[in-house]
Amino acid sequence: MQWRAETFQDRAFSSEELRGASLQDCRFERCDFTDTSWSETAVSGCTFAGCKFWGADLNGLSAEGCSFLGCDFRGATALLHGVLRDCRLTGSSFGEAKIPGLEIDGGDWSLTSLRGLDLRRRKLAGVRLREADLSLSNLERADLRKADLRQAVLAGARLRGADLRGANLEGVDLSHLDLTGVKLDLDGAVALARALGAILD
Repeated sequence: MQWRAETFQDRAFSSEELRGASLQDCRFERCDFTDTSWSETAVSGCTFAGCKFWGADLNGLSAEGCSFLGCDFRGATALLHGVLRDCRLTGSSFGEAKIPGLEIDGGDWSLTSLRGLDLRRRKLAGVRLREADLSLSNLERADLRKADLRQAVLAGARLRGADLRGANLEGVDLSHLDLTGVKLDLDGAVALARALGAILD
């Protein structure tokens, strides 16, 4: 199946339509992808607005330059491998998702809810996570170098061994987190000192 520059609204899709398909420059509005399989599906330049991906199997998905705006990935899985490259996930949520095999290569994940996710050892370098909800998530040994974490919520997150060098930590409360083994540059150390109540002169 190949779709080019098509628009779909309020439509439910099946795994049979998507598996192995090629989607380019399409727009999907309020579409339902519940329990679909994206095995060997290539998606580029597409926009998904307000779509539902409940329980979707993202293994084998390759998405590049796509926008997932206000989408719900509740219970989605990527246990083996999937790729989101330079994608925009603004306002989307991943409640109860299990995505250890999902590769996140750059992109804008601002205002995204990643609450409680297992993101251990994940490469998130350079990803924009401004105002994202990362509370209760496991970010141990995650690569967050040069990530934009301004105003991100990290309450209860696990950060032991994470690499935060070059990350923008403006407005992030680090004061109650276990930062054992966390790598910081000078700016990060200053942000931490301020979070702990230090007055820098």
